[in-house]
Amino acid sequence: MIFNPIKSKKIIIFFLILAVIVVVAYSILKYTKGIGLLPFGGKVLTSIPCTCSGNFLLTISPPVGGQFSYIPGSQAYLNYNLPSVGVWALGLYTPGTGICTIFVGKGCVPFGVPIGTITPTVGTSLVF
Repeated sequence: MIFNPIKSKKIIIFFLILAVIVVVAYSILKYTKGIGLLPFGGKVLTSIPCTCSGNFLLTISPPVGGQFSYIPGSQAYLNYNLPSVGVWALGLYTPGTGICTIFVGKGCVPFGVPIGTITPTVGTSLVF
């Protein structure tokens, strides 16, 4: 077999590019797995504006509900009616994040206990 330096360089470059792709893909998968997004879904029972923190405290009914922090304008899909009471919402949230602070008297105080913050990956029903 005759040694061809041009063909050898192409093979080396190919394997280097492949190695970079594998490392980047592994890093992305490891990062997204570490975020720990969880699903939620149910009817919006209450929607309280958090006057100091600029978000909403939503109470979602079962099947997978609870209190969630929602940042207005962050919804990634059409039908931007999420803070409305009565709509059905389905999406993902980041657990352990979010706070609702409201103005009381001369300052801001925490209100409610959100279990997480709703991510932009959320959709809502059209009908209330």
